[in-house]
Amino acid sequence: MNHSLLRSIIALGVLTGCAEATGTADLVVQAEDTITDGLEPGVDTENIVDGWTINFDRYITAIGHVHLHQDVAGLEVSDETVYVLDLASVNEDGFALTSFADIATGRWDDIEFETPAATASAVRDPSVTQAEFDEMVAGACTYLIEGTMTNPTGERCVPGAACASATSLSFRFCVPAATVFGPCNTPDGLPGLVVNAGLTTTNAITIHGDHMFFSAFPTGEELLDRRAQWLANCDTNGDGAITRAELEGVDPSAIFAAPDYSLAGAPRPINNAWDFLIAQLKTQGHWNGEGECLVDGEGHDH
Repeated sequence: MNHSLLRSIIALGVLTGCAEATGTADLVVQAEDTITDGLEPGVDTENIVDGWTINFDRYITAIGHVHLHQDVAGLEVSDETVYVLDLASVNEDGFALTSFADIATGRWDDIEFETPAATASAVRDPSVTQAEFDEMVAGACTYLIEGTMTNPTGERCVPGAACASATSLSFRFCVPAATVFGPCNTPDGLPGLVVNAGLTTTNAITIHGDHMFFSAFPTGEELLDRRAQWLANCDTNGDGAITRAELEGVDPSAIFAAPDYSLAGAPRPINNAWDFLIAQLKTQGHWNGEGECLVDGEGHDH
C-alpha cells in the first residue's frame, strides 16, 4: 500500500474515531402543581389537614446561577444569568432557564442552582410587572408570593386572644430567602444529570409550593403534615390581610407548638413567624420533580 495513503487513512481515523462525543443539556424551571393549582383541604398526602384551601395569585421567583460539574474529568460549565418570573403562570413544559451545548457526554455528577436575591441585573420575564420587579430588587427579595386562604368554618386564633371567625384571608410577602441548592440527586438517588452523544436531554429544576405549610423541616423522604392555621393566626389586627410585619411580631412558640409542629432542623434560627416562612422557603428547590438537593451545602431539602 502507498505509505502516503496509509498515513492519510490513519490521520482520518484519529480525527473521526477518537474525537470526543458531545451532547446538549437543557434546563427548565417547573412549578409544582401546588403553585399552579393550589392546595385543597383533606387527608391525602398533599392536602391541607386543618381545613384551609390555598390559592396563589402570584408566585414570583428569582432563579439562576446554574453550575454543572463533571468531577472525575474536572469539567465545569455555568450560566450566571438570573431570571425573575412568575411560577404561577409557567406551563407544563416549564420555563427555559439555560442550555449547555456541545458538552462532554456521560454523567455530570454535580448540579447546583440558586434562588438568589433579585437585583437590577436580573432578567425580568414578561410574567412579572416592572413594579413587582422593582419591589423585589428594592427588598432584595427572592420570592414575591401573593394568594388567598379560605375555609367556610375558618377562624383566626391570635395568641393571647379569643378565636374569631375568619373564612377568607389574603397574604402577600416579599421574602428575602437567598439559597444555594446542590449538589442535587434525581428522584431515584443518582447524582446530577446524564448527557448523551448527539442528543439534547432536558432536566428540570422543580420549585414546590407547599413547604410554607409544612409542620416540620424535611430532612429526607419523610411525610409531613401540611397546616395553614398558623398563617391565619398571624392576622393579629383582624383586617383579613396577613403581612410581614404581623409575622415578625408573632412568637413561634405560640403558634408552632408540639405535637403538631417541630422546628428542629430548620436552616436558620426561628425567632418569629417570619423566620419560619423564610426557613421553609429555603427548602423548596428540587431536581426533576422530587429529587433532593443540599441546602446551602447542608442537609436535604425534602
